[in-house]
Amino acid sequence: MQDPERCPCVAPVRAYTGSAAAFWVPPGAQDKAVPDAETIRELSEIPGDRAPLFRQAAQEAAAAGPQEPHWYLAVVGADPAAQGRGHGAALLRSGLARADAAGLPVCLESSKPANHPFCEHFGFAVLGEVQLPGGGPALWPMRRAPRHPAGA
Repeated sequence: MQDPERCPCVAPVRAYTGSAAAFWVPPGAQDKAVPDAETIRELSEIPGDRAPLFRQAAQEAAAAGPQEPHWYLAVVGADPAAQGRGHGAALLRSGLARADAAGLPVCLESSKPANHPFCEHFGFAVLGEVQLPGGGPALWPMRRAPRHPAGA
């Protein structure tokens, strides 16, 4: 397994096609996965008076995540008109290959049970359920164990 301290990627990785996007956070940049106070202030116009609740929800979701070194898939999605055409799957495979090459697991949170079969198809397993504060939605943390890269 590669030493996460030596992982060459210490900044989030953005991947996209014309119809889909993914945002990956490597093990050396996990602090980028949770909005900091400055980002919350910048975004305060969006959640308005619910900004503190937004911050608390982000912190609780992060606290429920694994403490081991891992790649974190913060976001993956496709334009609704392009869903089911393999765009998101291609971005997912690319990031999973990067994590596998480093010998690291991948973690994510699903916000919709309908997405679980898609994630499970790629080897993710549901770890539990986290109820966000203030009547927020449930999240399902998921983890995928590293797989040996081809030829290893």
